[in-house]
Order: sequence, then structure tokens, then C-alpha cells
Amino acid sequence: MGNNKKIQRLSTLGEFGWLKKLIPRLYWPSSTKSQLCIGPGDDAGVLRISPGRVLVATTDAMVEGIHFERRWMPWKILGEKILSVNLSDLAAMGDVKPLAALVTAAFPGDTPVRNVDNFYKGLDSCAQRWKTGLLGGDTVGSKKGWFVSVTVVGEARSRGLVRRDGAKPGDHIVTTGPLGMAAAGLEVLQAGQAKAAWTRPLVRAFLHPQPRLAAGSILGRRHLATSMMDCSDGLKGSVKLLAESSGVGAEIQLSDLPLPQVLGRWAALKKKAAWQYVLQGGEDYELILTIRPQDWIGVKSLVPQAVRIGRIMPAGYGCRAIWKGRVFSLEGYGYSHFPGGKE
Repeated sequence: MGNNKKIQRLSTLGEFGWLKKLIPRLYWPSSTKSQLCIGPGDDAGVLRISPGRVLVATTDAMVEGIHFERRWMPWKILGEKILSVNLSDLAAMGDVKPLAALVTAAFPGDTPVRNVDNFYKGLDSCAQRWKTGLLGGDTVGSKKGWFVSVTVVGEARSRGLVRRDGAKPGDHIVTTGPLGMAAAGLEVLQAGQAKAAWTRPLVRAFLHPQPRLAAGSILGRRHLATSMMDCSDGLKGSVKLLAESSGVGAEIQLSDLPLPQVLGRWAALKKKAAWQYVLQGGEDYELILTIRPQDWIGVKSLVPQAVRIGRIMPAGYGCRAIWKGRVFSLEGYGYSHFPGGKE
């Protein structure tokens, strides 16, 4: 008889559903368990290397056809971006000093050398800006398309770290800047409208993300954030992950979102609400954090671009968004790396 057992596929399970199954099974040797401070599941992993000092590590990848297209991603900008998005993960961990990066890149054999040179020029430019050493890595051949991956390590004092699981009911939900711009910028590029002067801020948001290392350091060093992560997969997914990690609920006030005029103009052109780009979009790399109400004035003075956009609720409340009295349940997690998944 044939095996009629149904095969479970990634597209059905979804990225975050798969990660929930995978992370608890990942191996860690008992001999070094005392050195593990923060394991898989946060923006970065953390290992204790000496009393009070920790090593912070993260990695990210970009695949041609998934994260970028040759026709609108110059190679130098690709190099800058892949390092920037990794540094953003360090920023999301609090007061972390970047140390070094390892770069793995796969190129087809017919790739012009100047393209590869420009890619590494972008890496070098970003590394110099954020004082991050390029420690080495690997280059391999690819049968089709580019694949680039960067691993970044940093150091921190354990007291300056911020995890995802510290939010408490009553905390404010805060963003360090406007969201949704990058998602609109991607649409501009896909639509071939990047030459229009008014769309440039949107394109810039997508192509040139800036890690919020200064804000992360301040919030971690002064113990102002109770939980934090970066907004790489959209506000909906970020808020849900923070809430689930902390065992709480969350409420977003859509009317409080910082919505730049250029985002509203593009949204109107596409017959959408601007806040839809904020909830569903991604690649903004602003920090999403929670703070105690009494710390808001201090946070605003230290991080002037910070905006309150909601509050943490009791666990039974779930995750919701409010727009002009209407309540929306925040279902799924935003962008899915496995099309068809319930993200």
C-alpha cells in the first residue's frame, strides 16, 4: 500500500509557524549552557564571554528575485543594505557596539567583475560608517542569481541589553520613526516610477535603511525600553511577536501613526490607506519598543523622533488596531518568506 500521509510544506506552515517548531529543537551543548544569555528567537543571540560582558551575533541574507532585482538594485547599494539590515538587529538588542562582519556571497560565473567590486565597495562604505570590521567570509559560485549573507557580531554589557519578552500591560508602544515608507518604495521601483522626483523619499527608504544604533544604545543603556525589536517585517508582525514573547496583548492606534505626506500621496494613487503600508509592509528598520508610561518624557527628550502609537494590554485582549472607532484584529505576521503561508 502507498503512503497516504500528507506532506506538510513550508508554504502551508508559514515562516513563523515553522520557526516555532524549529527553535525549541535547536541543539546547545550542556557544557556551555551557562554562557547562553539569549538563545534563538530574538533579533540576535547573546553569549556571555566574561563577567558582565556578552557577545551579540546575528545574520541575514538577501536572495535575487526575492529581496531584490538587478534592474533596480545597484550593486553598491546592495552591499550597503545587506550590512545595514544586520546592524539593525544589533540596534534592536539595546546598547551594543558592532565589532565585525563575515560576508558570504554566491555569484554566477558570468557576473562582470565590476559588479562584484561595486558590491564590496558598498559593504566597505557601510562598514566604515558604522565602525564595523570586515573580518572575512566566503565566495562561491551560483548557477542562477546572486545570494548574499552577512553575519555581524558585537559586544555589550549584559545590563544594557533589551529582549523581546519584557513588555507589561500599561506600557506604551513606541516607534523611532515613520513606517510604511520602504514598502511603498518597493512598489515605486516595481512600477518603474522611481524617476518621479516626489517618489524619491520612498525609494530611498527602501534602498538605504539606517540602523538605529544610537537610539538602541540610549534605550538600552538607560534601561528605558521594556522590550524591543526592529520593524523589518511590518508593524503588525513586530507588535504580535513582542506581545507573544511577553505573554501580553497589544492595541495600536492607527490615527497616532506618523504618516509622511509622500506616503499618503502614493497610497491614494494605489487606492489604499496609508496605514495599510505601515501594518503590512516591512524593511523599515525602525525600532518598535515598549516603555513604562512614566518614562515617556525621558524617552522623547533623548529620542526626539519617537512616537507613541499604542499600548500593551492584558494577555486575553489579543492584538488589535483601532481606526476611527473600528477595531481590527491583527491576524498573521506580515510578510511571508514561503508564499502561501499564513503570515
